[in-house]
Amino acid sequence: MGLREENKKGEEREYAECSVVLINNITNGIGAALSSKLADMGVTAYTIIDKYDGYSITSNMRVVEAKKGDGYGVEESVSRIVKEAKRIDMLINLPAYARLGTIEDLSVEELVEQFNANLFYTARLIKAVVPVMKVRGRGMIINVTSLAGMMGFPAITAFASSMFALEGLSECLRYELMQYGIDVVLVEPGAVKSDKDILRLPRLEEYSDTLKNVQRGLMHLIEHGLNADDVADTIIKIINCYRQGSRLGMRYIVGDHAYAMFEAKRSMSEDEFEELIRKDVGLD
Repeated sequence: MGLREENKKGEEREYAECSVVLINNITNGIGAALSSKLADMGVTAYTIIDKYDGYSITSNMRVVEAKKGDGYGVEESVSRIVKEAKRIDMLINLPAYARLGTIEDLSVEELVEQFNANLFYTARLIKAVVPVMKVRGRGMIINVTSLAGMMGFPAITAFASSMFALEGLSECLRYELMQYGIDVVLVEPGAVKSDKDILRLPRLEEYSDTLKNVQRGLMHLIEHGLNADDVADTIIKIINCYRQGSRLGMRYIVGDHAYAMFEAKRSMSEDEFEELIRKDVGLD
């Protein structure tokens, strides 16, 4: 079954093979950076997309085209991957997009679309992949959320809500799946420069005053945010720890800004933290 080592708790764990990875989104800048790094490790990566439009992908990437309409085509796509690769060692879920806007700006349909893209599609992938991992008796699911999955910010209402929901789903999954040798991990980056490519504004002629006021502050955070490589490097480190049989934690926060905000929320009063958020996004 492979080499063994003792982890910090003295438990015997096997070195885990990780040769086939499914990434749910390569249009996200993190996904593109990650696929390149996985290629250097000799890992074959699969992705499921609506239509191949000439995305820049590496030679290790296998594209499965599936209409993400009714039913999303998830189960059929996962079956095709397993038939070809005989396994799926890891599932990495990345946010599809982030809808900007306050609750005033957003329609109920836009809220539903955001949850469909970032939560329900992810849940369908997990439901399709988990049985494959259970047969092998091991595997890992990495859900990349956001600092906005741990705390709310104005004018990213739909996105933050979907990330909070994915965090809750991930916590439940970790308990449910650990008995089958399947690890569930959260990666929580702060603002990433490539986020600008996944932002969407509400379909309105006129935006709320709050959105107008904070949009510039939000864009400033993104422009001065992490590189996609920074997040991809953290994921690679997690994969290497998994391969070595190390015990994995639940959460991995990425970026100085995210760490600072997380520590501030823990140490400040609610009033102090609210004032910090208002200044951070440009409401003051």
